[in-house]
Parts: sequence; C-alpha cells; structure tokens
Amino acid sequence: MASNPQSANTEPDARITTPEVDQLESHMAKHDISNGAEDQPKDDAVQGSPNSLTEAGVEVRTETVLPKKKKKKSKSKKGASKPTGFEEYYVDAPLTPAEFEEERNIYDPRIEACIQRYKAKRNFDSERKNMFDKYMTLGGINTEPKMFTGGLADADLEEKDARDIAGMTATTHVGEDKQDTSVWAVDFEAVVKGFFSSRVPVLWDLTTEKQIAACTSIVRNFLNYILHHDVCPEYNDQIHASRTICDLAEKELFAIKNVSSAFPGDFNTACSTLYGGFYHAMYTADKVWAMDMASNLGLSQEKAKQTVMAALAARGTDAQIEKAMKGTSAFHVSKSECVGFEVLEITPADSETKDFYASQPYGALQPIGTLKARRWYNPDAAAEDVTGDDEADARCPWARDAEWVFWVEDHVLEHCFVGMKAEAVVTQLDCGVVFFDAVISVFCSFFTVLDNELLIGWKDHVPLEPRRRRGGGDDDGGDEGNAETENGTGDGEGAHELD
Repeated sequence: MASNPQSANTEPDARITTPEVDQLESHMAKHDISNGAEDQPKDDAVQGSPNSLTEAGVEVRTETVLPKKKKKKSKSKKGASKPTGFEEYYVDAPLTPAEFEEERNIYDPRIEACIQRYKAKRNFDSERKNMFDKYMTLGGINTEPKMFTGGLADADLEEKDARDIAGMTATTHVGEDKQDTSVWAVDFEAVVKGFFSSRVPVLWDLTTEKQIAACTSIVRNFLNYILHHDVCPEYNDQIHASRTICDLAEKELFAIKNVSSAFPGDFNTACSTLYGGFYHAMYTADKVWAMDMASNLGLSQEKAKQTVMAALAARGTDAQIEKAMKGTSAFHVSKSECVGFEVLEITPADSETKDFYASQPYGALQPIGTLKARRWYNPDAAAEDVTGDDEADARCPWARDAEWVFWVEDHVLEHCFVGMKAEAVVTQLDCGVVFFDAVISVFCSFFTVLDNELLIGWKDHVPLEPRRRRGGGDDDGGDEGNAETENGTGDGEGAHELD
C-alpha cells in the first residue's frame, strides 16, 4: 500500500509504517545521515537508494549543520575595551580597612611605592606614558629602566608577593640622593607649574582644547590618586593647589596658542611697518612677482598709515592728534628694546570707540582697546652682559619698573588674560605712543623654571683609568708625559695611532 503525500502533510504526528519507510530508515541508520556524519549533499543521500521515498511520493529533507567558527581576536586589540583609568568621571574604588592599613605601611617610607602601584592600576598608552614619565623626570623621579640587574628569573619570583614583584619589575624609582633634604625639597605645586608652563609648550605641539585637556588630566588623575590613598597627608595643601594649577593650565595653554598667532595686532604691525620695526618692508603683495602668493606678512604702506591715523584719532591726546596732522612721517622712534612684559589690565574698546571706527571710510578697521603691562624678567633668559649700574642703565633704555599701555584690537584682547607674560620688542615714538612687535614667545601666568631641568639627561661622571704605556706600566709621568702621549710623540696610545 502506497503512502499518501497529502495525509503526511495534514498529519505530521502520525507515523508512516510502509515498507519503503522502513527501508529508508534502515539506510539512514546505516550511513548515520540523521546525525550529519557524512559530509555529502542531501539529494545524493536520498536518490542513491533504489527504494527511496522519492519513488513512493514522500519527500524527506536532511540538512547538515556545520559548527560556527569562533573569530580570533587580534592581539593588538586585546585590552582595548578595558578602562584606562583616565576617563572623565573615573574614580578609584573605596578602600577597605585592611587595604587602608596595608597602604599606610607601604606609603610611609617614600612615594616610590605610590608611583609604582599607580602605574600598575592604570592602562597607559604610549602617549600618556611619555607625558607621565616627563612629568616624573622633572620632579626628580628616575624613569629609566634599572640597568645591569641581570633580569628576573622565575625562581626569584616564586616566594614574592604582588607588592614585591611590582617593586622589582618597576621602571620608576627614587634615587638615594633624593634623601638629602639640603639639596632636594618636596614641592608638588612648583613641579606642576614648571611642567605645564615650561616643559609642555616645548615638548608637545598641543593646538586643540582636547589635546590640552588630555595632557592636564594625566597629572590631575595622579594627584587625585595620592589624595584618595592618603599617601602623604602632610602635603595635602600642596596637592590641592597643584590641582588648581591643572585647571588653570587647561585654559591658559589654549589661550596662549591663540594669542601667539594673533599678536601683535594690526595697529602694532602698522607702526612696525612705518617706523623700521620687524614688519618694515616685509609686505610684498603689491609686487608683480608675488601676486600668486597665498599670504603675506605685514601691511602695505597705505593700509598702515590709515590704521595709525585712525587709532590716533580714536585714542590719541590733543598734542598727538595735532602732530599727526603733519602726517605719519612726523613721528620718530625715541627708544626700542627687546624686553618681557606682564599683563596687568585689559580694557576692550568702549561704545564710543566702536562707533568711531564704524563711521570710518577706510574699510574693515578693527576697534582698539588697551593692554596695560609692566616690565617682566624671564628667569630662563641669559643674563645681560653688562658691568656696573651706569653701563647697565646706558644699555637698557627702559626702566626696570617700566609700565606701558599698548593699543591692541578687540579680537586679539579676547584671548589675553591678566598675568600673561610675553617677550617682544617694545618701541616708543617721540609722541609717547608705545607699540610692540617681533613677539618671541608667550607664557602662562604661572610661568616657572625649575633647576631640575638642568639635570634632565644628567649622567654621573665615571672616573677614568690611568693610561698604560706600551711597556705595560701605568703612565705616572705627570702632565708632561700625558702631553707627549696626546701629541703623538711619546710611547703612549697617541704614538701608536700615528704608526
């Protein structure tokens, strides 16, 4: 009796007991087709039997399910999703009483253990590690690998705990010479000031706010770790002040980047162009050979005269305006010197000055405000090569306590801040107008230079062994014998090299 395909579809739970079905089940059991043991197409498995269900009008589908292959994770991406510890809202977990007592014993001797444990609990990338190591180096911490220790064998680490292993494998350590309090002093705030104001602008070109924030967050994160673990409570006041410097540096480092590109402003550039300053004869856009150049420094003579005359009309005194009626050529330079100055007060243009500039037919002239500054001496600058007070006064036209009021455009003043320091050439005209040009550098308000910078890369001297003569004895002949050897006339190495 043949099976009915329709009944098989309408009654899926009913068992078919025809001889053809029994033969097919026996064939499938023999070749283990139901378990997918044979890796062959389903059609061949069914059509290969002479008594298959195809002849009986019953269709049976068998599918082989292959196991999915697991994707191997790239070694370079391992740990990429792990928190770095430098996230904006990252905090260390609260300490248990046992952990607190343990860390009290660890951190009592020195801060070396604190730095080692901090680095072990943070996921440093190459850039963060470079910045942190530079910060440590400025603070007198040695970040170079321990040389000539012979490495660590497994037998050396078997009986050591995690604390001892971290100390043995650490690359950050404090030298024994730092224990001399007559030479070294602990000052967290000074190191942070020196790092952000003196080292960071030189070592890295941080042009965006995101880059600067990433740099300050590294130091701030380390200071928070010290406070959280109560490493050195006697210096908590310094650490809190250091965190304030981190916040200030984040604002001022970005501001001095903008100021450096905006200084000295149109008015100061115009005065420099007309009166033999840095920008004199530097404008070349009106030359035929420079027509295709994308940009030019300085201002044209006509534009410079318009800028100076408008500024004198807006802010000049009656005597200055009267003299300006004879033209800009009536003014002459009275004194000029490259000095440093510190900003004391910033006054943007008032409404009257803005209305005056808006009514001028000269074109897009920017209204000017005032920048009050006093003389400042860069502690990192070379000392003046003068002897005696008279000679020093003769060579320095500006008084040591001189103050100036510069005229600067509002769009430049927006980036300035009180306490900002700069080095530039300050020039005064015979009418009393003061301008600056040739800006050399701009610094933060907390600019600090540490003597530690002189020790970066310092290597202790190694005593030289006495030079040996060709005969095998030590060269104890004194300076005279050494001179002969160095000149190649004696029996030493110099004579041997000339042979």
